Amino acid sequence: MLEKDKFLEKINYLIILVIILFSQNLIAKTIISEILKYNNDLKNSSALFIQNDGESMEEGVIYFGIDRIKINYLKPKKLSLILSEKKGMYTNHELKESQYFNTNKTYIKVFFKILKGDAFSQKLEISQNFIQLNDSFILNDDTYKINIIYENNPIKLRKIVVLENDQRLEIGFFNHNNLETFEKKFFSMIDPY
Repeated sequence: MLEKDKFLEKINYLIILVIILFSQNLIAKTIISEILKYNNDLKNSSALFIQNDGESMEEGVIYFGIDRIKINYLKPKKLSLILSEKKGMYTNHELKESQYFNTNKTYIKVFFKILKGDAFSQKLEISQNFIQLNDSFILNDDTYKINIIYENNPIKLRKIVVLENDQRLEIGFFNHNNLETFEKKFFSMIDPY
């Protein structure tokens, strides 16, 4: 009888462990689908941001379009970035000049993958207040680590941290505005000057 009780106790522990693992997997899948929906709903929205690299602090507004992202830096210099999956445009408004670049050769391509849900299902950390997506990769012989932090309940993008070798870039987001209407030329990559 004692032998049978020990066996049943072990089976009970095994069943509890399976239930816990299964429920955590379901919770993770539910949160992933909520993040994907949130990321998709970022289209036609904006947020204020503060960016810090340890040496300087910059402020601005980020606008999410259907296939492009526009970033307007307001302080300390007026600069604009317009980004798509394949290309980007940098504009210095004080100098009235623009430069074009390939985003496939930068870590920006990872953000587009994450926004579409192609890159994070195995790298998710969930706490009561926050959801953190982690990724690391090597690009052009540089090692990158990216952490994207969402507030949990309701889900909101709050922070992006990029570590490139020994450099750290943090971007914090606040004052989210949904359902903005942008004209198509708002995200245009035609030189404004």
